[in-house]
Amino acid sequence: MTTLITGGTGRSGLSLAKLLQGANRPVIIASRSGEAPKPFKAVKFDWFDSKTYENALSDSSIDRVYIVGPPGSADSSVLISFIDLAVSKGVKRFVLLSATVFEPQTNSAIPASVVHQYLLDKGVDYVVLRPTWFIQNFGASFLVSIKENNEVFSAAQDGRLPWVSTEDIGQAAFEALTAEPSPNKDIFVVGPELHSYADAAKIASSVLGRTINYKRFTVEEQTAFYTQLGVSPEYAKLLAEMDRGIEEGHEEALFNDPKTAAEGRKFIGPDGAIIPAGVIHQYLLEIGVNYTVLRPARFIGKPTGYVIML
Repeated sequence: MTTLITGGTGRSGLSLAKLLQGANRPVIIASRSGEAPKPFKAVKFDWFDSKTYENALSDSSIDRVYIVGPPGSADSSVLISFIDLAVSKGVKRFVLLSATVFEPQTNSAIPASVVHQYLLDKGVDYVVLRPTWFIQNFGASFLVSIKENNEVFSAAQDGRLPWVSTEDIGQAAFEALTAEPSPNKDIFVVGPELHSYADAAKIASSVLGRTINYKRFTVEEQTAFYTQLGVSPEYAKLLAEMDRGIEEGHEEALFNDPKTAAEGRKFIGPDGAIIPAGVIHQYLLEIGVNYTVLRPARFIGKPTGYVIML
């Protein structure tokens, strides 16, 4: 029983690979370069080069696949073609990375929605992971603005969300791939606490020792920001509209919904509680200062602060 991880050198994929290796479960990382960190075995794979599909699935022991679609693409056909080939090669279970706001739908501009519905129609064993916003994306988006302008920004206004770590997603994926029998359901992946962007700015201020301001963008301003990052205008608008959903309380309502927990469709990751530490740690890495981060294995009770020694 071998797991193929698409996007295996990405944040959640590599976290998953380490968990599988630790459990002595064979794993193969699929990447565009055909390389992966040691000691993992890697194969070359490109969503937009169907000639790489056969090679990625050439190991006859592969029976489950973790699917991370190509970022920023609206083309669901490449994922469906790959799934069809994988099934013909003997793959029995698929775990798809989606998002809280993406519902299964046949006709959608969101590949994760289309693939979710396709897995349901196909009748294979599956789990669709639907995480909320990543802590790591927060750090990556605002490193420059924190360093140069002492600010973070969002169109989410004062909406709150249960930030989740990519390590949490890796753990949820590990459980989805190894559970017996297969869960065959979608699972919302959330952190243990609700935070707004304003909350995060305040905590970053206390850690860095200077004021980090929170600038409330309009949806149009947020769309322009995503476009500057190279995201297509259509996808940039979609992402910005998701911020509006946070403002309207969608993520908070999901977090507080007792039904999803009762149905076993909520995974609460412990690492989501460390949003400020994760952001600041990444920030310090980027700016290249000398520092030490103290990282206890687990807090007893609710953490009240983080120690970073510069």
